[in-house]
Amino acid sequence: MKSLRAHRLHAGMTQAELAEKANIRVATLSSLENGKSQARESTLTRLAKALDITAEELRSALLPHPPQEQSIIEQVENDWLFLKGLDKDLRTGLAQSLVADWTHSSTALEGNTISAGDTLFILTEGLTISGKSLKEHQEIHGHANALAIMSHWIKTDLPIRIESLHQLHRSVQTETVVDIYQPIGSWKVEPNGTMVMPSNGKTTWHEYAQPKDVPPLIKRWLKMLSQHNKNNKNSKPSNKVQNNDSHSLIKAYTDIHLGFVAIHPYADGNGRLARLAANIPLLRAGMPPLLISQEERRTYINLLGDYTLAIGQISANDNIIKPGKQYNALKKFFLTQWQSTLDQVANFQSIQNKRKFSK
Repeated sequence: MKSLRAHRLHAGMTQAELAEKANIRVATLSSLENGKSQARESTLTRLAKALDITAEELRSALLPHPPQEQSIIEQVENDWLFLKGLDKDLRTGLAQSLVADWTHSSTALEGNTISAGDTLFILTEGLTISGKSLKEHQEIHGHANALAIMSHWIKTDLPIRIESLHQLHRSVQTETVVDIYQPIGSWKVEPNGTMVMPSNGKTTWHEYAQPKDVPPLIKRWLKMLSQHNKNNKNSKPSNKVQNNDSHSLIKAYTDIHLGFVAIHPYADGNGRLARLAANIPLLRAGMPPLLISQEERRTYINLLGDYTLAIGQISANDNIIKPGKQYNALKKFFLTQWQSTLDQVANFQSIQNKRKFSK
């Protein structure tokens, strides 16, 4: 992914030359290249025209990226607030465990057969697992990279926009074959649907939102995400999900997850992106992520099936979220799933406290 500076150098211009061509101050351009400010829409339009690139390409270039000289584990270790206060070895160990578990659980839910232990081995050693396909290895690296990118955005408090979602999609969708009917890094162009498997065992076909309805629906979904981030900005959740602030975060996770799945804006990769994006309010609040266990895959699919049939196909002006017993069942399920990572973090904090008292 090219940075603004890379686009400028590719165009063969100095900062002064590009600033003059785009009719902006050199100081403004320098600040944008260094990631110290965000471009106004008018500035973005002029810069894109001066560089002869699209506005979306420029938006992507202006997104902050985690330092490439660091490993994914090191990146999230520096970005996740709940790791603060732990000794270096505990921080690294917990970061390794959570990154591997998160990547394994989310890709396994979509059919990846690489184990949690092997996922950690791939990410820390950079090696491959015998007997496993290239595609499965690419899915592991792609998801972990998306996780690191998203975590860095959260640390830098960057608003999540459409190009942010497209960048995450390009990361989790690692196929090299380009299909115009299944675009990567842009909205779906054809209708999509799936056979849902509700709790009653009767599979039923479900149609997701039509391609023409995706832009207005995503606009409202992003607004909902922003509002949840704002509502939970000053929350003080505990390590137990019974805490009121924790319930607020679980509501945020549930709304964001179910809203994204209901829209299904991409041809593929929607589940992985839903589970990534739904964790944004949790990580912003300094809490560990909510991971859905592979062992609970059937329960997860059945509950999603119940909710999907309840909300039906949504169109541009429909509500993104449908309250009711199916929604509440998923919210309760997410609560139980979150407790696992909360307990894991509490265990590492306990080890840290024992070290302090033993000194």
